[in-house]
Amino acid sequence: MPARIPGGPAVAAPPAPSPPLRTPIPSLALRTVRRRVRIARLGVWAALAAGPVALAVACALPRAALSAAQPRTAAPSAVRTADPAGAAELFCDLWLRSDAGEADSSAAQAVRRLAPSVALPTRSRASAAQSLQRTVAVRSVRRGDGSWSVVVAAQFAARESGGGSSEAATLVRYFAVPLVAADEAGGSGAFTVTAAPAHVAGPGKAKAPESPFVDPLPADGALVSSLEEFFAAYLTGVGEVERYLSPGAQLTAVEDSGYARAVVDRAAADSEAAGGAVPGDGTVVRVQAQVTAADSRAARWPLVYTLTMAARSGRWEVTGLEAGAPAEASAVKSSPPARRPIAGGAAR
Repeated sequence: MPARIPGGPAVAAPPAPSPPLRTPIPSLALRTVRRRVRIARLGVWAALAAGPVALAVACALPRAALSAAQPRTAAPSAVRTADPAGAAELFCDLWLRSDAGEADSSAAQAVRRLAPSVALPTRSRASAAQSLQRTVAVRSVRRGDGSWSVVVAAQFAARESGGGSSEAATLVRYFAVPLVAADEAGGSGAFTVTAAPAHVAGPGKAKAPESPFVDPLPADGALVSSLEEFFAAYLTGVGEVERYLSPGAQLTAVEDSGYARAVVDRAAADSEAAGGAVPGDGTVVRVQAQVTAADSRAARWPLVYTLTMAARSGRWEVTGLEAGAPAEASAVKSSPPARRPIAGGAAR
């Protein structure tokens, strides 16, 4: 109520101060909602940042790591084109042995499996005197349409009727076999002969290149003497082959050849250095030797070899053999003291 001042008007008393306002404390449910809002905001920002970060990581990783992380699928193995030469040989052999008059024979049935529509030959008594020995494919040509033409050589032994000689003559005829071939993965291929063989002329003679061995060697020279001793060991087993090889060269002698002796008939080299005295160490020449090997039954076999010879310590050594079983020749190099040479340049 207003206060009264003696002798004056009544003065109103100031209002009593109100208590201070208090911030309400959020409840547990409100705090949970706010936490979920903050988590949602963080999730949105993380999703937005994941794109650039992933791109940066992909650019930073090496290609090998990226490719290794990807699963690999094994590529199918390539199938090699079927070779029809063997099938043509087989068909030609069966076809030449078959007879239209014996359509149920095993040879005729085998022909039908390879060539269902091919006619069979009709054999006479005279043709029966020519017995087929073997067939060999000599040339295969693939045509533009994908089919093949294989030339097969057929060897016959023919006996002349009424002749006094019991020895059969040898005849060779050539047949061109047309066929198609297909690849079958995991199998032996597929072949079909499309027509009967054609009797054709034999192959011609190819022009041989000129021989580089133009310098004949003397029969009593050091190189020919070394060759004779080498071939005696190589073909007949007289002595050891290693005695006549250059250091590092490897060559195995012929086993069970049946030869009693071997003689060098003539030899020629590609360099004049091979004809005289043995040159200095490291000189290498190529030689072609014509050798006659005789067996215990007096049969004579003409053989031709091409060799690489190297000079070392006053004698000739074999570095490589290009005919027959090739030697693994190494470069000519210095070696321990040479073995004592004997007449002809060979070493003991």
